[in-house]
Amino acid sequence: MNKILENGNIIKKIRDGENLDEIMSYARDSLYKQGPTDTIVLEILSYIKIFHGDYFAQYENDIVETMGLYFKNPVPKSLKGLIFDLYNQHIQEKWGSKYTPVQANILQRIDDNNCFSFSAPTSTGKSFVFRHIITNSTKDIVVVVPSRALINEYYEQISKLLNMKEVNVLSFVDQINTKHAKRNVFILTPERARELFKNRQWINLEYILFDEAQLSDEKSTRGLYFDSIVRRALRAFPTAKFIFSHPFISNPAAQLKKNLSDINENMYAIQYKQKSVGQIFYVHDGTDYFHLGTNKAILGKTKLKATFDPIEKILNDGGSILIYVAKSHILKKSVYQDFAKYISMCSKIQNPDALKMIEDLREYLGAAKGDSDFYNSDMISKLEHGVVMHHGSMPLSARLILEHFTQKGFCRICFATSTLEQGINMPFDAVYIDRFEASKSLSVKNLIGRAGRSTLINKFDIGIVVIHDSAKTAFRNVIVKEEPISEVSHLDKKDENIDEKYDEFKKAIKEGTFNDEYNLTQADVEKLKTDQIITRIPELLDMMFDEKNKLIDGNENIKEVREVFHNLYASYLGRMPTVAEKAILSHAIKIMLWKVSGRTFRNICQYRYAYAAAVNERRKNPDKENSIHAKYLAGYDDIPNKKLSQYPLFDTKILAKDVDYDLIIYDTYDYLDKLIGFKLSDIFYAIFYEYYVKSKDERSLELAKYIKYGTISDEEIWMLRYGFDFEDIEWLKPCITSIDEKEIIFSDKVDLLSKEQLMRIDRYRA
Repeated sequence: MNKILENGNIIKKIRDGENLDEIMSYARDSLYKQGPTDTIVLEILSYIKIFHGDYFAQYENDIVETMGLYFKNPVPKSLKGLIFDLYNQHIQEKWGSKYTPVQANILQRIDDNNCFSFSAPTSTGKSFVFRHIITNSTKDIVVVVPSRALINEYYEQISKLLNMKEVNVLSFVDQINTKHAKRNVFILTPERARELFKNRQWINLEYILFDEAQLSDEKSTRGLYFDSIVRRALRAFPTAKFIFSHPFISNPAAQLKKNLSDINENMYAIQYKQKSVGQIFYVHDGTDYFHLGTNKAILGKTKLKATFDPIEKILNDGGSILIYVAKSHILKKSVYQDFAKYISMCSKIQNPDALKMIEDLREYLGAAKGDSDFYNSDMISKLEHGVVMHHGSMPLSARLILEHFTQKGFCRICFATSTLEQGINMPFDAVYIDRFEASKSLSVKNLIGRAGRSTLINKFDIGIVVIHDSAKTAFRNVIVKEEPISEVSHLDKKDENIDEKYDEFKKAIKEGTFNDEYNLTQADVEKLKTDQIITRIPELLDMMFDEKNKLIDGNENIKEVREVFHNLYASYLGRMPTVAEKAILSHAIKIMLWKVSGRTFRNICQYRYAYAAAVNERRKNPDKENSIHAKYLAGYDDIPNKKLSQYPLFDTKILAKDVDYDLIIYDTYDYLDKLIGFKLSDIFYAIFYEYYVKSKDERSLELAKYIKYGTISDEEIWMLRYGFDFEDIEWLKPCITSIDEKEIIFSDKVDLLSKEQLMRIDRYRA
């Protein structure tokens, strides 16, 4: 160890200006010999820059060059710089862009191998590598991402790179626009990726890219679905290249061992440790902030008090903060009290573009405007001050608005859960980890990586991370901890945490008996054809359609209709649902039938709120507001799950006026997206379509279409298949002359559309 480091207290020495030349010499020499792999070295450089900016500036260009950050256009000013610049020129000649050495190596490994799995710090810039692949490919590409939020991120990036009139960039799998699109880029979650297999006959797949592939290690049904997609894709697309990307994983070869073991050649895995940004860490004891070195023996054993509040300084300078919190703290709104000091620093927004985004979000969610006794959204009220909430139960359309809001610089504070661990480009100047989970060390590292993004400016970028004082020991342990993932697939092991029903799913995937058409096991499909199910359907159709075979509105309120749906689900499940499962299923069926009847998301949220908050009763009896209590609603949970306990979304002891409209929004989205959209719609579509095949009863075909698409209009179904939603259909339908899988032909009425509407359809206009 260098003598300067042996004496410790490096942070204090840098702050006090002691031995700067020796410390800087050590850091630069380490960068030159080992590359930017040592966290301590990057911390040292970060501290020199913040405490002695003028001194650091004379070395900054060479530091950027030595780190291989060629995209920043450093100018070589030394012999070492010239050596690195020769490497830069070689990379540009070979790959046509100013990639870092790590990025160039990733591209070379992808070229050389059919299956490549790698891990790297979050600041490596692997998204630029993936963009290179997507841009230079001439065939179809699939990108599998862990969340809907990351779909948005990829879609935005790729749309700017490609000619959208010639390439379909889709967040779903469908064969559309074939007259104009030469190839497809599908950006999918593991749940949506299941649609690949029923369409494999026409997909000409060159690459399947698994981003944030550590999802395969999740101890939940999501990890199981991830593994199933890999296994099925290997079977369905044997000539495609498989690429797995992870942050920080110490054994990326695990992906190749657990799901691709049948491949014996042209496989490679590697862990990259090179970083592209520096970071500074603070601890907060509730009152003061202190500098924290990841290695106390070298950087300082005693706490060194900061001379300012870094969060306050960033907000005063117009910057933004990401605060990582437990989802329950957002739902219970305790974050408002916990961070009241910083929220109070966020003045009301005046920018017209930001205000329009807020109004668009309010309209979509059906939230009240101004002072009102009903449908109030605290989330919208805080957004008016630049305070954003971001979590997995936020509706996708709402997340899109919030992400654009943040990317345009309107966000001051963002309270977020793990949805922002995974690479979403929402820029922040600091990350405050309010919820430090040492047991989830990979998640912590991923989150820390959100602090400090490489800019294109020729400078050494620094990110700021804040943790609670109580977490500092655990934090230091996490920083140096190895991060292996399991080398055994979820498909090959017994998981006590998920319902036994999933054993049938595993068996079907492994044996190749999964029914791609219905996204169900073949055993389930056969079960749906039995007399036990078929004999119940005519009764249901008679209740749901009038004498003219038109769907009757309001079926969600008919107890008998819901009971038949319950029985159909029980027959599929092979057992009667538990009390808790039945409560969730009952609410899900009601919401599904609202959707079948054409209700929008805002309509459904308002209906559920009106019931839970006793709106009609309160309006009729305003003087009794303090004696009217909330009504029971079953909160969303995943089913099937025999171990599930029943619980209400709200405590029915609370007053109806205190029912939280935001909580209704989040819970409704969970029902629609995670249960109805992902599970129930497949089951009931298969039931009614199979009955139609057997009976030729057109009502059953119509009900199947209503469940799958929300409409029976072929034109509207095609519009949905092209990626438009029901809110778009209202203004777009009059502008369409014809639509099919080949193309959309628009009428002259498009000239009357707004700028925003024209942007929605531009890629499909000739």
